[in-house]
Amino acid sequence: MAAERTVGSLHLARRLTVPAHAAPRQYARRTRALLGGWLALALAIVVHALANDAWPGAGTVAQAMHGGPSGMSSDATLGWLLFVDAWMPQIRAGLAAGACLGLAGALLQTITQNPLASGELLGVSAGAQMGLIVALLVPGLAVLPMMLAGGVLAALFTFALAGGTRTTPLRLTLAGAANALALSALCMVALTLYTRAAVGVVQWSTGSLQQFGKRGADEAIWLLLPAGVALLALLHPLGLARFGEAQASALGQRVGAVRVGTILLAAALSAIAIALAGPVGFVGLAAPNLVRLMGVHRPAWLIPLSALWGGAMLIVTDAIARALVTFGALPVGVMSAVIGAPVLLLLLRYGLPASTAEMTAPMAAGHRASNRRPMAVIAVLVVIALVAVTGLTLTMGVLPWPSVWQWRDVFDPHTAAGMLVDLRLPRSLIAMGAGALLAGSGLLLQGACRNPLAGPELLGVNQAAGLAVLALLLVSPDAAARWSMPAAWAASAGVLAIVLGVNARWGLAPMRVILTGMALAGLLAALANLLVLQFHVHATQALVWLVGSSYGQSWHGVRALLPWLAICLPLAAYAGRWLDLLSLGDETAEALGVPVVRARLGLLALASAMAAAAVATVGPVAYVGLIVPNALRSLPLTGTRDRIVTAALAGALLLGVADLFGRTLFAPLDLPLGIVTAAVGTPLFLWLLSRTFLRSHAHAG
Repeated sequence: MAAERTVGSLHLARRLTVPAHAAPRQYARRTRALLGGWLALALAIVVHALANDAWPGAGTVAQAMHGGPSGMSSDATLGWLLFVDAWMPQIRAGLAAGACLGLAGALLQTITQNPLASGELLGVSAGAQMGLIVALLVPGLAVLPMMLAGGVLAALFTFALAGGTRTTPLRLTLAGAANALALSALCMVALTLYTRAAVGVVQWSTGSLQQFGKRGADEAIWLLLPAGVALLALLHPLGLARFGEAQASALGQRVGAVRVGTILLAAALSAIAIALAGPVGFVGLAAPNLVRLMGVHRPAWLIPLSALWGGAMLIVTDAIARALVTFGALPVGVMSAVIGAPVLLLLLRYGLPASTAEMTAPMAAGHRASNRRPMAVIAVLVVIALVAVTGLTLTMGVLPWPSVWQWRDVFDPHTAAGMLVDLRLPRSLIAMGAGALLAGSGLLLQGACRNPLAGPELLGVNQAAGLAVLALLLVSPDAAARWSMPAAWAASAGVLAIVLGVNARWGLAPMRVILTGMALAGLLAALANLLVLQFHVHATQALVWLVGSSYGQSWHGVRALLPWLAICLPLAAYAGRWLDLLSLGDETAEALGVPVVRARLGLLALASAMAAAAVATVGPVAYVGLIVPNALRSLPLTGTRDRIVTAALAGALLLGVADLFGRTLFAPLDLPLGIVTAAVGTPLFLWLLSRTFLRSHAHAG
């Protein structure tokens, strides 16, 4: 052990030694980054004051400083009070929140050796939102402590789920995405059951630096003192951690303890920022990378400078949002997503290649059986289950069993049985059809991208289609009935093209594909919340649509969805041969006569069309396109064509059961489809990750 430490010390000393000619350049870079940060912060504050028209004038300030506001005119007194009690708390909150986000991003990027890490990947925002809802629903609970507790607990759960001290960047990202989806589903359940909290939560989710007096900001800012002490204690270990775990361990550092402490501190800082400004994204990602572009890489300088630049970036973002008040004010959370999403896409497109092996891990091939008998057995069992679900849907709870089987009454809309069929059967059929399309879309995406994580939920495809349909419904309700599916297809195809274009040069590596999808999904979710607020939509109705629901469907919806089912599903089954050949690799597929580029583009266009048709009908239901194809990998199916057919049947069964449970579990309350699928899909997704992808890469990176 002593010899290993000696060798490690020699290697580290060699890497830490700065050549004499390089020292002045490093000093100049740090000086430029420091002075530039202070200058940017000063300019941001000035721009913010001008955008808010907050400066009361030099005379008013001088008079207030010398004699107090008592001797001033009423207009001057009002201007001074607005300056002190309204604008300055916003600046303090912006500085503190931006600094916390920058620090959290720099800490996570340093400890994971991943320049694309940030606090948003830990699920802190969803945990803080859950804490806010609990504080609103339970009398006597303080909002700030509950939000902080929710954010930190969410990050702890994400870290434990990802494998604790043995986690890797990809595992942490996947666990954070799954945890955020699960917490979002719980939030939706709470808001559906208690609608009085929905409006406030939707407004909070858009982000704002608006502070009501000094107390709220001061309470959160005081929490920065213990965080600062913890940061000082971690700076030296983080300086060693950037050279790798092997070097740090050889020098006697407890790598696991440092990683746990760093992630906990980053989670606490992210929670403080969210408590001050709401879920503001991308600042924690952009600020450390901007400092790196200036040539600063050592954590002792990178982390404090990230805090400085993070505060400046958040304040100038809020200033831009307020300057656009003429065109309708944009919340700071929406503006940060509008600015930050392109920044993240540029980093993904032109940044450094992934440093760990698992970021480019190929998709494992599915099990192949020797005959088609298992396929027939599985298909028959699923069809029987579908028939049983349909029967339960029609008969449960209202009419005695014999009356349903009186066919003359069933097809007579004036009888009780006929009215029951008109109310229940269309929504059940639509849910099943949407489930088949989503599951087929997920399987095509995973096969075409050769990535088991390429579900329409994680790539932003569902969110794009949902936003397009929501915008069409709000802008022109009459045109929505005719153009909702084409609009959803165009939006989903556009987002998919962005994901592919950004990641094509890196071989569609899983880590980069997921981060690209998360960036686009965050931007689209922020725009959806903005639409809800700008058009004064009832918050609960908007949330139900954005999570996915089959409520209120009729035979007209069945007729609209039927052509998409009749065209897309046979095409997907026919394309199974292409997927089998593409799974062998592009070079082998080309040698076998497959036009790889055209085949992949055709498969992706078909996948986006299937997802768009489903989302336009029932909304952006999560998990179906992600978990169903992965769950089928353990079944003894012959090839991709069999998996496509089975996936469509399984997706139909999943959403059929979800519709039945959502309608009956909390009757007369009708739970949206997306809530039920998230409640079922989250544990399944986590189990699949632990059983397959995460376990197979437990020692990577």
